[in-house]
Amino acid sequence: MKTALYAVAAVAAIPAAMAGTTTTYTVVEHANPYSLELGVGYNFAARDIVKADGFNAPRVDTLGVDLTGVYAVNEHSSFNLRFGFATGSDDASQFGGYKMDVRVNDFFLMPGYRYTHPMGEYVSGFIGANVGVINESLKLKLEEPDVATYHAHNSEYAFAYSAEVGLRYRISRHFEAFLAYQFFGSTADPSFTGDDNGAHTRKQLYHGVRLGVALDF
Repeated sequence: MKTALYAVAAVAAIPAAMAGTTTTYTVVEHANPYSLELGVGYNFAARDIVKADGFNAPRVDTLGVDLTGVYAVNEHSSFNLRFGFATGSDDASQFGGYKMDVRVNDFFLMPGYRYTHPMGEYVSGFIGANVGVINESLKLKLEEPDVATYHAHNSEYAFAYSAEVGLRYRISRHFEAFLAYQFFGSTADPSFTGDDNGAHTRKQLYHGVRLGVALDF
């Protein structure tokens, strides 16, 4: 009987004991997993763009801009879809006995994956890779002094791939800046002629610097 009375008294005392106690709950606000990046890159060509009869055309560097949508699975892993454009030209080269003007235009669409590693409160490092499709357009003008001017133009859809490594810096809750080294290549080689022994293009490889800003929303 005493045990039962002690139990009832203990239960009755709980509200009185809690009356003077304040319970604190911590609400954790998760970051929105979606972000949009605007990037600008300068790409240094690793190969001459045209070969013909023993001569090499110049290496044509390109300047590009891209827009990338990103979905973060967690703190470290994210998937992205990148659409971009790059262009470059060289109009002061000699090709055999000709003056040569070359222009390259690239449009690309590339899904990819990125791994991010926090390195402090504001700074993080990342590494990523993208694969997709590219449309490469090549325009060529050859001027033979006092004789004639020749024009050639072709484009091709092909496979494209890239890899990048870099740093990100959080400016505010919704903005980040990033800087990266990027390796970019494609299997595109739009040809001027059907003769592989004549003028033909080469699959291009680039080493580039990409920088930009990201908006988390």
